[in-house]
Amino acid sequence: MYIKKKKWADYTHDELTLMKETVANASADTPFSPEYAAAYLNKSVNTLQYMRCHKSDAITYSKTGGHIVYRRKNLDAYLDKCEKKCTSNF
Repeated sequence: MYIKKKKWADYTHDELTLMKETVANASADTPFSPEYAAAYLNKSVNTLQYMRCHKSDAITYSKTGGHIVYRRKNLDAYLDKCEKKCTSNF
């Protein structure tokens, strides 16, 4: 099920959960809009936009016909890269 695009703040918790599950259950090469990618990563669309513009280690994305898309494999790679084992400095 595809959820209609609207302002990020207007998405309900149920819609965000459905978007996240849609990405999680898709094949690795499936492209998703920034809204779906943000829901999957528990970030805002504005955060993804900031990362695209200001961070060299941002999530890999594609731009087709002026539209930004993220593939699930790149979202998973970003999550793997952010994984930490310990927060202490012994």
